[in-house]
Amino acid sequence: MATWNSQFRCVTTSLRGYGETSERRTAGDPDISREAEILESVIRKADGRVHRVGHPFGGLVALAVALLTRVSLASLVILEAPAPEVLRGCSEHKHYRAFRQMTEGYFGAFAGGNAETIAAMIDFYGGASTYACGCTGCGPASVETTAVKILDLEGACGFALSPASLTAVQIPALVIRGAYVGIG
Repeated sequence: MATWNSQFRCVTTSLRGYGETSERRTAGDPDISREAEILESVIRKADGRVHRVGHPFGGLVALAVALLTRVSLASLVILEAPAPEVLRGCSEHKHYRAFRQMTEGYFGAFAGGNAETIAAMIDFYGGASTYACGCTGCGPASVETTAVKILDLEGACGFALSPASLTAVQIPALVIRGAYVGIG
């Protein structure tokens, strides 16, 4: 935001369970539309069409907001959103299975009391040793949000997306995906 040199009015928010917001979702109700309602409320208070930028689960929530069309967006930028149902819809079965195996292992290990299981999820996305690097969002500091991240992934897995449904997005959109470049 600093590089924009005050050319834009920037409004930020945290989804449930992050920042100073309390988590109100439950394992039985991780519906992504509940997160979309929060984002829509912030957009309404911004009082105008916004350019929405979202990263990981926030990107998926931003996509849900765009598909629901209850608020006006000028554009959408999504960075590395976990959208497993799109993988399945594109017949990316190998990648879909890898994602599902990771999430099932992650969920099971956490339910079994392994608070450090988030390391496997972070390394899945960022490559081996990403968790150990200690970067922002990685390492021991991420352990405290494990339960929230599990709800996020449950919501992502339950978000019925198909390549055809994505054609409903009628605003300029940029989707950015990462590639493993290594940490060293």
